[in-house]
Amino acid sequence: MAVLRRGLDVLYLAGGIAGGIALAGIALIIAGQVIGRQFGISLDGADDLTAFAVAGSALLPLAYAFRHGAHIRVDLIIGHLKGRARFVMEALALFVTFLLCAFLAYAVGDLAYDSWQFEDVAQGTVPWVLWYPQGACALGCALFAVCLLDDLLVHLTGGVPSYRRAAEASALTRAMEEL
Repeated sequence: MAVLRRGLDVLYLAGGIAGGIALAGIALIIAGQVIGRQFGISLDGADDLTAFAVAGSALLPLAYAFRHGAHIRVDLIIGHLKGRARFVMEALALFVTFLLCAFLAYAVGDLAYDSWQFEDVAQGTVPWVLWYPQGACALGCALFAVCLLDDLLVHLTGGVPSYRRAAEASALTRAMEEL
């Protein structure tokens, strides 16, 4: 079981790193455009590349961010529940979110497959191959779906899901800072 946990954590970390690389790519493209303008150089296709990198930087690190409590959770209903009702509501929320993310991963993956099959390219100044960024988005959604299923199984087996563990750790950190 420890091997599976380490493997999943490595996958989530890889998604976080890939999202960080995409974010760095955005900075490099924009810097290249700014510097290029000073010398009269235009970077063709930079707008498309930036858009692809934005999509990747948003979706690839979802699982890593979720595992570390970086997502905003609204506990308006669950926060007022106790015992069995809270357990069921958290399980239901994780399950429904997993289904939505799994469907999104499938839909975007299918789009990427179609783009690959039909050799679809971007309509901008440079005909960038579209299945690469679409595949990265599908991968980010799939990693997030796996992460949600991971936490659902931990929750159903009586463990503490990662988002709750991260929230408790951050509350402890805040309390220590106040002392």
